[in-house]
Amino acid sequence: MKYLLGIDVGTTGTKTLLFREDGKLCGSAYMGYETAMPAVGYSEQNPDDWWKAVVATVRKVVDEADAGGDVAGIAMSVQGGTFVPVDGDMRPVRPAIVWNDTRCDEELGEWLGSGHTDGGMYGKTGWHLLPGLNAMQARHMAKNEPEAFEKTAFFLSVPDYISLRMTGRMAVDLSNIGISQLGDIRKGKFDEEILAFANIDPGKLPDIVPSGEVIGKLTPEAAAELGISEDAVLVSGAHDQYAVALGAGASRGGDILIGSGTCWVVTCIGDEPDFESGLSQSVAATPGKWGSLWSLSSGGVCLEWLKNSIMAGEISYPELDSEAESRRAAEDGLFFFPFTGRAGETTSFTKGSFVGLDLSHDRFHMARAVMEGVAFQIRYMLEAFKAKPSERGIKLAGGASKSRVWAGIVADILGLPVRIPDVADMACVGAAILAGVGSGVYASREEGYAALSVGEKIIGPDPARHAEFSELYEKYKATAKAMAGVYGLE
Repeated sequence: MKYLLGIDVGTTGTKTLLFREDGKLCGSAYMGYETAMPAVGYSEQNPDDWWKAVVATVRKVVDEADAGGDVAGIAMSVQGGTFVPVDGDMRPVRPAIVWNDTRCDEELGEWLGSGHTDGGMYGKTGWHLLPGLNAMQARHMAKNEPEAFEKTAFFLSVPDYISLRMTGRMAVDLSNIGISQLGDIRKGKFDEEILAFANIDPGKLPDIVPSGEVIGKLTPEAAAELGISEDAVLVSGAHDQYAVALGAGASRGGDILIGSGTCWVVTCIGDEPDFESGLSQSVAATPGKWGSLWSLSSGGVCLEWLKNSIMAGEISYPELDSEAESRRAAEDGLFFFPFTGRAGETTSFTKGSFVGLDLSHDRFHMARAVMEGVAFQIRYMLEAFKAKPSERGIKLAGGASKSRVWAGIVADILGLPVRIPDVADMACVGAAILAGVGSGVYASREEGYAALSVGEKIIGPDPARHAEFSELYEKYKATAKAMAGVYGLE
C-alpha cells in the first residue's frame, strides 16, 4: 500500500496530512512559526523555520503510521509571493520577506514613474501592483542591502526553496510565478522587462514545473531527515488557494470556492483567464483551467472583533450562533458593511459600518448583521466574475463552514447549495492529489479526488428566504453606493 503526503506551508504554520492510496487519512500534524516585524510595515520569517516545520510534521505522521518506506509522492500547497534570496551554498542571505510586507512604496512609484503601469504588471502577472511581492522586494534589496544582494545567487520563493531542500532542484509551479510578480502567466515564463526592473539576472531563477509534474527524487540527506524512502518523489504543487480548490473538488469551469477565515477569498475556476474583470488571475492546479480570485480581507475578522471587543470574549462561537439564529438584521433594517468590501463598480470601503441600528437591537442582532453583510458582499463580488456559479453551488471551507447559521445565510443570500467538505485542511488534500498524480498512484486528478474525497454536507437555500434576501440585497447595494459617497470614495 502506497502513501501520499500533502503539505501546506502557510504564513503562520505548516500542516501535513498523510493519506493511504485508497483515501484513508492516516495522520495529521501541525507546527507554527513566528513572523518578525523589525520595522513598521516589515514582515519577515526565517526560511529554516519552514523546513523545520516540514520535517517535524512529516516525521510525526509517517512515524505514527509506520509508513516511511512506502511514501510514493509529496506535494505542497504554499503561501505565495514570499521572497527568499539565497547564496551559492543555497543558504538565505537574509530573512525571507513575507508577501504581506509593505516596505516597497518607493519602488512602486519608480515602476509607475518609468513608463510602466499597474495595468502592464497586471496584464502579465495577473496581479495588480503590490509592495510585498518579489519584483519590488528585489529592487528594494538592490538599493538598500547591496552587500546581501551581491551575495545572492538565486532569487527564490517558498515552493522553490523547499524543493531545493528536498531534492536539490529549485522548482516553482505555474500558479506561483504570477503572484511573485516576476512571470508572465499567459506565456508560462519569467518576464524579461520585469526582471530588468527588479535587477534580476534570468539565470538566477528557478525552473518552472507545472502543478502535478515530478520535480525529482529526494536527496539521501532529505530522505533521512524526513524519515521516508529516497524513492519518494516531490511533485510540483500549487499556490494555496488553488490547492484548496482542487482538494475541495472545484476544478471545472464555473466551480466556485469560498475560503472563510480571517480573510474570505472567492476563487472561481474558468476555462480561460478573465483579465477584463480586474480580478487576480492565475493558472489553476488543473490543466487548461484558470482561476480568478478576489479577497474580502475583513470577512472573518469582523465577527472576531465583535465577539472579542463588543462581547468582551464572554460568548463562545456556538453560543453566538445559537443567539444569532433567532435574530433578524436586514429584515429589521440593520445592515453591516465590512471594510475592504465592494462599495460600487470600482470602489471599496476603507472603513466598516453598521447602518440602521436602533434601540431594539442587541449585540446578537449586530452579529447577525455581520454574517449577513459578509454574505451580501460575497454576492456583490461574484457579480464581477466572468464565470458564473454552476447549479452545483459553491464550496465553503474554513471557519464559517463550521457555523450552520452562517453557512445557511450564505446559501439563502446566494440562492445556491453550499457544499461543505468534512475535512478542513483542503490545501493538504489538494496537494496530496497532485502528489498522487505525479507519482503515478493516480491516473488523473479526477481519480485522485475520487480516492481522497473526504465527503461533504450540503446546505440548500430556502426559496422563500432567498426571495426575501434578494429584495434586501438590492437595498444593500444601494446603501453601499450611498456610503461610498459618505466616505468620499466616488
